[in-house]
Amino acid sequence: MQQMVFGSITVSSLYHLSLCISPKKKNGRLPTDVQASVDPVPRTAVNRTKPSFTAFQAMMFIFGFLWAGVNIVVAWNYARWVSRGAFWNGTEWGTPTGPRKAFKWLFNLFIAFPFFLLLIILPPFGGWILVPIAQNWAWNHRCDTYPMYALLDARSFKDPADTPDVVRFYQTSTNQLLFTYDVNDGTDTNLFMFSLRQFDTPQSLIPVNQYPTLQHIQYDFLDTTLSGDCTVSTFAGSFNTTNSPCMTGTYNPNEWLSFNITSSVPLNGTDPSTPVPSSNTLLRTVDKEWSLSDLIAPALILRTVDPLTDQLTDQTVLRTAVTKRGDCSLLKVCLAGMTHSGSLVGAEVLAPLGFIMFREVDHARVCTLPAENF
Repeated sequence: MQQMVFGSITVSSLYHLSLCISPKKKNGRLPTDVQASVDPVPRTAVNRTKPSFTAFQAMMFIFGFLWAGVNIVVAWNYARWVSRGAFWNGTEWGTPTGPRKAFKWLFNLFIAFPFFLLLIILPPFGGWILVPIAQNWAWNHRCDTYPMYALLDARSFKDPADTPDVVRFYQTSTNQLLFTYDVNDGTDTNLFMFSLRQFDTPQSLIPVNQYPTLQHIQYDFLDTTLSGDCTVSTFAGSFNTTNSPCMTGTYNPNEWLSFNITSSVPLNGTDPSTPVPSSNTLLRTVDKEWSLSDLIAPALILRTVDPLTDQLTDQTVLRTAVTKRGDCSLLKVCLAGMTHSGSLVGAEVLAPLGFIMFREVDHARVCTLPAENF
């Protein structure tokens, strides 16, 4: 009877444990509770809105304690079976053979005991244990299939007031820092700038398709418009540069973040006298509620939109990864770029990224507040 109880009750626990003990995805998905925390996009019914995610967390916590109680009963029945069952103790109780006794202690000490300990601890406390593991894995590997990534480093509550809010751009294959942008206030309270701050790698060593010629973007928060200037050499091989307008557009900052961008961004080394074809691109997030609150980091997948059908295409321009474990002011974003432009850091990437940085700035100010402020 004890064997039947043990077998029937632990099947579900064993399956859940097999999902939880690995930080990587199983069959393309993480356990639901972990995935909702470290892989929030595409959104599911669990985390589509902030109230639904809060309710789900509370439900999982309560259910976890109930399931842990069930597993305690299973562990108790297993212990009784080990102490009295003929399989472990021989035909006469209390007189096991030497090899059987050694196997009994070694198996239960190094396999059964850790197994049941996990089954009891993981249901109620798995979120605190597994989320850090999965988050670290996502931070290190989520952008592996993208050619570039950016680290959005916002000033925290404890940082000095003159600490800049910066975005650092990296080449994924080498993890080499290429250049840095920053955000700052414009000439009035409705204007904000996203501009090149510095090159961190010699310009001649930066690949053409990863070189930023769109070096200054202005956002008007009043009429939701944006514009940008490009910087190129005055002529091939010259160290002198010239600036010229190369981007205009509008954006919708609400639940469905979207952009309508018209740009003619040249590649580095393009002769200023050579006309650059203009292109229009529509972009929209895959999910609604891309920014649930200032307490939660921005989370989105941005794709192009077919202008004829107004439907999303399969082309992802960028997507957020996760914040760094222990530092909510640092957000990682994977960059795919646009195939038609020839540049991975054209207007379609930089314009949305600057706006995401504005929201990360708000998030960093709030998430780093002392606990007594909440």
